[in-house]
Amino acid sequence: MGREIFEKVAKNLTTLEPKSKGLRFASVSIILRDRDSPSVLLIKRAERAGDPWSGQIAFPGGKMQQGDGTARDTAVRETMEEVGIDLDKAAEFLGYAGATTTHTGTMDVVPSVFLLKQAVGIKHNEEVASYRWVNLEDFLGPNGKSTYRLNYEGRTIEMPAYLVGDYVVWGLTHRILSSVLKGPE
Repeated sequence: MGREIFEKVAKNLTTLEPKSKGLRFASVSIILRDRDSPSVLLIKRAERAGDPWSGQIAFPGGKMQQGDGTARDTAVRETMEEVGIDLDKAAEFLGYAGATTTHTGTMDVVPSVFLLKQAVGIKHNEEVASYRWVNLEDFLGPNGKSTYRLNYEGRTIEMPAYLVGDYVVWGLTHRILSSVLKGPE
């Protein structure tokens, strides 16, 4: 089953650089290890004032900056900063998944997908509270799917989510992960 999941994810990728729709770009790294039983690196963002994703489960990544020639470059730079993995040395770039627009409609987030070629250590910076490797099969079974209740402007909103132990994957990360796991139509 694991190899099939990996192949499905890989078929949904492109090496063509994403085109801007006039929005700012950000890029995240979907870092996979082990083709036969693929797991993905998730981080829990540190609680920080002014960070719209404070405390949420995410992929390493961030906004494209001057000097980043490609979305891949952004993902590589941000991954090194946040978790200390040098993707240029330790991983193979598999391609880009489809861009996901943030809920504010102001930024496109491009998933850059990598497969590790060797074991790596994690040395996270102050932006990251914790991390965990999660088997992709955990997102596909009935135990992984759930909802997240968000209190927003005095209302409770239920959103789709994946539950992985004490990690609740919802919002942008849920949408990106769901899109990558869905595979080609």
